[in-house]
Amino acid sequence: MKNEYDFSKAKKGKVVKETKVLKTIRLDPEILEWLEIEAEKQGMGYQTYLNWYLRKAMSKEQTFEDRLLKLEKAVFPKKS
Repeated sequence: MKNEYDFSKAKKGKVVKETKVLKTIRLDPEILEWLEIEAEKQGMGYQTYLNWYLRKAMSKEQTFEDRLLKLEKAVFPKKS
């Protein structure tokens, strides 16, 4: 490792900062307990786990029509 480095020709990079919103929510005690247990299994904090879990749910979001069609297929399967 050098004692000194020359940064005179270095270019400044973009600083990308993830913005988080501070919001108070109310959870049932058993839900918070579940979040903490599941987060620990994944090796993360419960708030990080909750954010990940909700983001995953958002990506699977379906329209009402999609959900209804899926339900109809489950309840009334077509006979071959």
